Amino acid sequence: MVLSTSLNQRRPFNDKNTNSQVMISPWCFGSKVVMAMMMVFTVLLVVLPLVLPPLPPPPSPFLFVPVVIMCVLLFLAFVPSKDASSV
Repeated sequence: MVLSTSLNQRRPFNDKNTNSQVMISPWCFGSKVVMAMMMVFTVLLVVLPLVLPPLPPPPSPFLFVPVVIMCVLLFLAFVPSKDASSV
């Protein structure tokens, strides 16, 4: 499992052209899997709306949920902190 390996563990890789060892991080192969999954999700986001029937609009109270979340975040951004040492 990728999470069980630490960042300090590295495998030596012999470069056949220069006879030097290059250290390969165990995370580099995981990034390829993540990129492949992102590409699959992108294709699904493009194709599925063309295949699936259109959905009815949500009820009007649900349309205000993002507005309320944005107002709460703006309020929290401008409220002064109670911790005076953070200034």
